[in-house]
Amino acid sequence: MPLALRLVDISGPFVDQSAPVRNWSSFPFSQIDIPAPPYVDQARLQRGVERALAYLDAVQAQGYTGIVIDNLAHLVTFDQAPRQYYAPDSPFRLRALAYRQALWPLLTEAANRGMPVYVTTDMQWMTSELRKVAGALTADNPRLAAINQAAFIDLFSALPMVQGVIIRIGETGGAHDLAGYTGHLLYHDVATIRHLIATLLPVCVTFDRHLVIRTWTLGIGEAGDLISSPARYAAVFADQHDPHLLVSIKHTPADFFRFLPPNPTLGLPGPRQLVEVQNRREYELFGLVPAGVVHLHSAAIRRAATSPQCVGIWAWNSTGGWGGGGATLGPNGWNLWTEVSSAVTAALARQPDIDAEAFVRTWFAQRLANYSPPFAEAVATAYLVSEQLIEEGWYFGRLPALTNVKGMVTPSLLWVWWMHPTAALPVWVYLAESLTAIEPVINRAEQAVQQAQRLRDHVAATAPSSDPLAQQIVTSLVYLHDALTIAWRTRAFLLPLAAAVKSRRRPVLDAAAQALVAAIQHHREHWGERTDFPPLELDELTDFLATWQRSPALVWHRAKLAAWIVTLLRRQSAGVVRIGPKTGALLPPPVRRHLLQTTLPWLSRRLNLLPDIFFETGPAIGEWAR
Repeated sequence: MPLALRLVDISGPFVDQSAPVRNWSSFPFSQIDIPAPPYVDQARLQRGVERALAYLDAVQAQGYTGIVIDNLAHLVTFDQAPRQYYAPDSPFRLRALAYRQALWPLLTEAANRGMPVYVTTDMQWMTSELRKVAGALTADNPRLAAINQAAFIDLFSALPMVQGVIIRIGETGGAHDLAGYTGHLLYHDVATIRHLIATLLPVCVTFDRHLVIRTWTLGIGEAGDLISSPARYAAVFADQHDPHLLVSIKHTPADFFRFLPPNPTLGLPGPRQLVEVQNRREYELFGLVPAGVVHLHSAAIRRAATSPQCVGIWAWNSTGGWGGGGATLGPNGWNLWTEVSSAVTAALARQPDIDAEAFVRTWFAQRLANYSPPFAEAVATAYLVSEQLIEEGWYFGRLPALTNVKGMVTPSLLWVWWMHPTAALPVWVYLAESLTAIEPVINRAEQAVQQAQRLRDHVAATAPSSDPLAQQIVTSLVYLHDALTIAWRTRAFLLPLAAAVKSRRRPVLDAAAQALVAAIQHHREHWGERTDFPPLELDELTDFLATWQRSPALVWHRAKLAAWIVTLLRRQSAGVVRIGPKTGALLPPPVRRHLLQTTLPWLSRRLNLLPDIFFETGPAIGEWAR
């Protein structure tokens, strides 16, 4: 059964590849917002609209039926709301007017094509001007409720082609804040989420629009397990049957990882559902390399298509992650690898039982029709084989001892976050303990490197030497080979170290450490000056290696501490022990959050506790104390 509503993001065409992007979680407001009139970079925004119009044509041809664009805060003026919260000369009002004017042709064209537009927002969104009148930032504040209702009224009145609003409640603030636009985690338990729905759904009913609630709650607060807990999902949604309410769930009980079970909330009673899938794979080298989705999305979409509760998908072609480079996106908002993943995902949503591999080969034959058939076939093979290479060389396989941490199932990709491999010892101890044996994982990584080299050589032998696209494809495969080499050498060093803690026999790893040092040096020499294919972020590994070379005994003691921490966390997850109830009673939440915010980064750097990038991305680290 086809999935009728097939949404796709449209942020990619607005990214200016000549300017660096770090946070890919939304529309590139950091590139376009400016502090003085007219408050947007009009030339850059207009170029984005032109690219987006071409992209709109392409994604509709692939089979998508609607688009998703960010965000409410940048589109609301309150001019058509019951109360005008902004002064006529407010920068926030004038910036929203500028975005509306610039985006109007794109949104109108989508509507004329029969493609509904959905706008995203975080809850609670805020601006510095609204903050002066909003009062307390609490979920039960009636002033906040009035602001949110007024914003919806203004949006639906000013932009009638907007069919609904997609709300993210679990990841906002912190690194997502931008120059006067802030987010606040207020709706993190069942009662407050239901209160939010009760506040906003009547407005959507009045305008015959959709309210879409995402279950991406990131493990924070009582409802931190909403993404994966059928019981929590039922508590929020089971009695909600208004057709104007939709729920958007990820296809896994965590983020966009492989080797995870299906999301157990798929098909549960309550509102109709959308399933989120990601074509530009943020955790699999950010679109810089092929990361095939044929088997992954075939399984996810076929499951969704069998559920009468599921009405569609939301495909992410550019959204998500921290890092990347110029080659992450092509000139029209995607590169070749994302384009084919987008095409096969849409095809599966239209016809779930298609032969997806055959579709991919036909797609490449048509897309690369101006090249020799051997080259087109070699590139198609590279894309299809990449799924196996990523699974064996980048992931650790399916862990036999999956653990539920704060409501989220842990993946086997904990060793690297986006472009940032980690030396965090609890991560490596957890992975080593979860594996039946470490040697097969290391051997598979080495074999993936060898296979990637053969694949690269095969494509290079058929690629025209003077063609830019062909050479970019070859470069992408070289990058894949080199990144997999880092993955192999990293696990060959850190897995034996972590596994040895259990035996209490300190391992001899000098050769493995030297091999990793050499791989890092080669990687930096090859990619260090490039912005299109930037090097992996390896400082955390090099700092750890320096400590190892200086004092192996110190690292060994830290590894033993990490093993104790992992044991404690496993016991907590199993319900054997509870961590923190007495502390929670003695210290109020603001104090706990402040302590976590100030002490955890310091401890982590000195004891290799968490990936460094955790302190750069996402919500403020103190939110995890809720």
